[in-house]
Amino acid sequence: MSEKKEFFAHTLKDALLQASIDLGVPEEDLKYEIVTEKTRFFGRQKREICIRAWATEEQALPNLERFVQRMLDAMGLQLKFTVHDLDGHVMVHFSGRDYRLMLYQNGNLLNAVQYLLNRLFSDAVEKKIFCECENFRRQRERELTQLAHRFAREVKSAGQPVELKELNPFERRIVHMTINKYEDLESISNGDNFLKIITIRPK
Repeated sequence: MSEKKEFFAHTLKDALLQASIDLGVPEEDLKYEIVTEKTRFFGRQKREICIRAWATEEQALPNLERFVQRMLDAMGLQLKFTVHDLDGHVMVHFSGRDYRLMLYQNGNLLNAVQYLLNRLFSDAVEKKIFCECENFRRQRERELTQLAHRFAREVKSAGQPVELKELNPFERRIVHMTINKYEDLESISNGDNFLKIITIRPK
């Protein structure tokens, strides 16, 4: 996988060689940063260097594709997927016979896969990774936008705050962006978990 890993050696060249072997990519496809560089004395002078290395975007995307395929095989899901490198983000789109399992309970599995891919690969590809399945997010965005407008009208009419049920980060972003269009309203996320409650209230 194209995660960042640390390697220790006596020289930079040896550290890069270790990284190339461990990550399974040529040295020219590596990016790295020096973490520490120091000299030790154990009877004689001895230099040590530590680097943090990862695959470049060109190598990371094929690694991402291989990981997703292994994950689907391990889960036994009959799904196909495509990976699109777009401006500003990478889109992984799933489709196939088992798409309902990916979207079960408001897309919980789709959200979990997106979270996992971002933790493992977003640094390597240097972009945010989004997962889509059968246009679920597009339809969900339309529903949440309409819902946010409806609650906004209720708050403006009654002058009292309204709470929405727990939402994931993708859903909260849609609500916040919608409420931001109202100059006299604001939306606040409450909670410390992945799912949070949004309160819409007068400013």
